[in-house]
Amino acid sequence: MTSRRRFLALLGIASLTTTGCTRMTAKKIEEMPREYALLMDPEKRRKALGDQRLKISSADFGLGGTDFYKLEWENIHFYDCIFYGVFHLSRMRNCVFEHCQFPGSNFQASAMEDVLFLRSDTMGRAYLMAPSGKNVRFVECDFGGKNPDLNQYGAIYFKGDVSYERCTGQYMDIGGNSIVSYRDCKFGSIDAKNGTWDNGKQYRATVTIDNCTFKGETQIARSSLTSLTIRNSKFDILEIGQSDVQGDVLLDGVQAGAMVDMFANARSITIRNSRFRGISISPEGYVTRYRSLDCFVGFENRKNLKSVVLENVECGRDDEGMADLIDGELSNVARGCQIMGGQDTTVFRNCTIPNASLLLESASVLIDNYNAEKSSFVTSKIGSLTFRNTNIVKAIDFTGVQVQKLDAKGLVRYTGQQILTDGSNIQL
Repeated sequence: MTSRRRFLALLGIASLTTTGCTRMTAKKIEEMPREYALLMDPEKRRKALGDQRLKISSADFGLGGTDFYKLEWENIHFYDCIFYGVFHLSRMRNCVFEHCQFPGSNFQASAMEDVLFLRSDTMGRAYLMAPSGKNVRFVECDFGGKNPDLNQYGAIYFKGDVSYERCTGQYMDIGGNSIVSYRDCKFGSIDAKNGTWDNGKQYRATVTIDNCTFKGETQIARSSLTSLTIRNSKFDILEIGQSDVQGDVLLDGVQAGAMVDMFANARSITIRNSRFRGISISPEGYVTRYRSLDCFVGFENRKNLKSVVLENVECGRDDEGMADLIDGELSNVARGCQIMGGQDTTVFRNCTIPNASLLLESASVLIDNYNAEKSSFVTSKIGSLTFRNTNIVKAIDFTGVQVQKLDAKGLVRYTGQQILTDGSNIQL
C-alpha cells in the first residue's frame, strides 16, 4: 500500500460501507445521558471521575461525524460498543475497546497513546489509524477483510509503536511506522508493509514477527525498516519485494513455501533453523513458479551487505526454474535458489540446498557440512574459501571465479561429478 493510499482515510476521502454487517445489539450513546455528557466534555469527565476510567457498555455510536470531530477521549473503557462511519478525534489516551465492533469504520485520532483493542472486530474492510502516538495494542482482534483485491484492503496502521497479539484476519493492511510486533497471530493474505515515505521523508520501522502463521501471500514488499526479525513462523509465500532494511535481517525457525524477491538493502542477513520448500501455485489458472529462496540485496547495494550466514537451512529442489525479468524482458531461465554473500563474511553451515546460484564477493567464505546436487559460483570473487564436508554431488560451476586462498580438502569428489573452471584460477 502506498503512503498516499494508506493515509487516504486521514484526509476523509475513503468511502466506506456497512452493508451486510451483523452488528451487536446496542443502545444509542445519545440515549445514555450521563455517559454521553462525560464523553463529550473532557473537563466535566475529569471533575467527575478524576483518573478513574469512564465505563461505557453496549453503546451504538452511530455514524460518528461532527458530534465527535476533534474530541479528546481519555481514561475510557468501551465494552460491547459499536462504531461505524467516520470518527476523527484529536487525541486518545489510556482507553480500552473491549469486545467492540468497527464495521466499515474510518476510526482515527491525531494521536493515540496507551490504547488497547481487546477481542474487537473490524467485520470487513475498515480503517483504524493514527499518525502519531505510542503503545497501541491489538489483542485477540479479528481484521476480517472480504475482498482479495489489494486495492480494496482496509488498513490498521499507526505511525507510533503498535503490537498485534493473537490476532486473526485477511485482506487487510496491518502495520506501523515505529516499533511493530506481530506475536502469536494467524493471518490469511495480508499486506504487512511497515515504514513509509511521507512528504519526502522516510519513516523506518523496527519489525518483529514471532510465532505467527500466514496462509496465502504475505506482502512485506517495499517496507522501510531499521531491522527485521522473524522467529518460529510459517508462511505459504513470504514476499519480500525489495524491502529497504537499513540494518540486520534475522530469520530463525521459519518455514515457508518460498521467500521471493530480494531486499533492496541490508547490513546483514542471517537465516537459521529454517526450511523453504519450493512450491508452484496456480492462481486463477495461471501457473506461477517460485524459487524456494531468494536471499540477496540489490546489486547496486551489495557493498553494504557485510555478513550472510545460513545455518541449518533446507531448501526445496527448484528443478523447474523460473524466468528472470531484466530490463523488462525475460532472460534465460534461472534455476535454484539465489544467495548473495556478504562483503566481509559468508557462512553456509549444516545446509541442504539442492540447486543454488551463489553470488559471492566476500573476504571470507566458509562452506561447512553443505549438501547439494548442483551449485554455481560463477564470477565470484573471494579472499579465502574453505570447504569442510561439502557434498555437491553432480555439478560445480567455478566459471570465472577468482580465489586468493583456497582450502578444498573438504570438497568431496564423486564419480561423474562435473566441475567447470573456465576463466577461473581454481585448481583442484
